[in-house]
Amino acid sequence: MNIESTEEVNLNYIFKKLEKAFKAFLRVCISIVQFYKKKWLLFLGIVIIGFIIGYILDSKYGYSKKYTQEIIIEPKYELKKYIYDFVNSLNDRIKEPSFLENLKLDSDLVKDLISVEVTPVIRTMDILDKLNIRYESEEDFHEIIKGYDANILENEAYTNFYRYHKLTFSFKTNDSKNEILSKKILEYIESNVYFNKLLAQNIKQTEKNLKKNKEILKYLDNYLEKLSKAPHKQGKDIIMIGVENESELLPTISTLLARKQELLNSITNQENILVFDSELFDIVERGEIVLLRKGISSKMMVKIPVLFFLIVSFLFLIKNLPNRIIQYINS
Repeated sequence: MNIESTEEVNLNYIFKKLEKAFKAFLRVCISIVQFYKKKWLLFLGIVIIGFIIGYILDSKYGYSKKYTQEIIIEPKYELKKYIYDFVNSLNDRIKEPSFLENLKLDSDLVKDLISVEVTPVIRTMDILDKLNIRYESEEDFHEIIKGYDANILENEAYTNFYRYHKLTFSFKTNDSKNEILSKKILEYIESNVYFNKLLAQNIKQTEKNLKKNKEILKYLDNYLEKLSKAPHKQGKDIIMIGVENESELLPTISTLLARKQELLNSITNQENILVFDSELFDIVERGEIVLLRKGISSKMMVKIPVLFFLIVSFLFLIKNLPNRIIQYINS
């Protein structure tokens, strides 16, 4: 019986202490609320002043800064996919020593590099030109073109259709080595063995076809010249151009002129290939490294008001703490 009564006394004592502590906690909370309610104008002014100071600091020092260089290129010979895959790999492995060694890059050269991005220069006409080539034999080509929405044409699935692509290099600082890095990366892309073999074969075949077409054009011009001088001899000593077998009808002047125009077009295209497609890609525009400010970071606009608020609160706490201690001792 005595044991049970003792346990009840202990439990009552514990509950009273907990109740007292809870009431003390509530009194502290209420006093804090009353204090800030009484001084709300003061703390509102402190927060506003802190916000203004934070805004000034953010405006001067708090910009999110990075330096970028944009280079627009025109890839040739299906090089686009390789460039996109290479850039993705570059961002993932740029800090690996073996990868840098393969690229013949020094680790000091890439220390300021943040990222490299490649994106297509969106031109709807590039895709329409590709679709025109693919569906030119279709009777309902125009209906097919109408079915392609402009937003869909900007999808990644059509990346390979675009003629121009933009490489964006992002750096931490404006070091002179950064331009060297972008140049070396482009040189590495251009040194790909497989695509260089493809390029050499295409150039060789184009030169061969160009030479052949010029010879045919020369024969055709000679024949047309003879024909113009002696039109009654059209059926004699004729050159068979564009005719696969003798059973076909002899070409007329109009078909010969049409054939000549085809040869001229082919020769022009082949000469353009030799002039403009003699490299794996052309650099359309090489921009300078420029400072890019993303905007105010807003860090100081938050930190300064909070800091001022806490400092002033702490000063009031220090000021009122002795009186609170005396009241607690007396109570």
